Amino acid sequence: MASGLECSNSGTVHIVDDDTQVRGFIHEVMTSIGLSVEEYASGEEFMSRFDAARVGCVLLDIRMPRVTGPEVHDWLRTKHPGVPVIFLTGYADVPTAVRAMRQGAFDFLEKPFNVQQLIERVNEANRLAQKEDQHRKVQEESGLANLTRRERDVLKGIVAGQRNKLIAAELGISERTVETHRANLMVKMKAQSVAELVTLTLAADPDLLEH
Repeated sequence: MASGLECSNSGTVHIVDDDTQVRGFIHEVMTSIGLSVEEYASGEEFMSRFDAARVGCVLLDIRMPRVTGPEVHDWLRTKHPGVPVIFLTGYADVPTAVRAMRQGAFDFLEKPFNVQQLIERVNEANRLAQKEDQHRKVQEESGLANLTRRERDVLKGIVAGQRNKLIAAELGISERTVETHRANLMVKMKAQSVAELVTLTLAADPDLLEH
């Protein structure tokens, strides 16, 4: 079925569809190129069994009984926002899929599938998932993942070269509070100086100032 098509990366494909034939078809295609597959016959089953440690993407049917694809997507955005979701749609569901993409879905594929396109989009989504997972691990190791929202706000100001007075004014807090946050940042990031703090931050999250 997918003969001659090579997989350019690895990862797990999580198939969420109440149609047994659809799941079987996608399973055959994905395993033929060496990817791991997990199948779920409903949104409820997916939400109860999904293991984020199995890094990869989710192929999610839009129309399912009880818990719909968009509802599962909302759950994922809350619990596991870094997981790429590719919606599986019928022609009538395309507007819904487009709205889902505006809310962060990776892509949508219309049934019946083009095998080449299916493989290409899954590979791209898996590459993104692995990149996000690596980014998360780097942040955890650096201490960034343990910062509060306010500490991250203060850190942005420090990285931008702002003095405590300006950071305090922009955040609507006192300079003393900024100083407290700076001290906490030094401990959490295990930095011995402001210069080291900035270096560690930019190494772990080069796009911090754009967030």
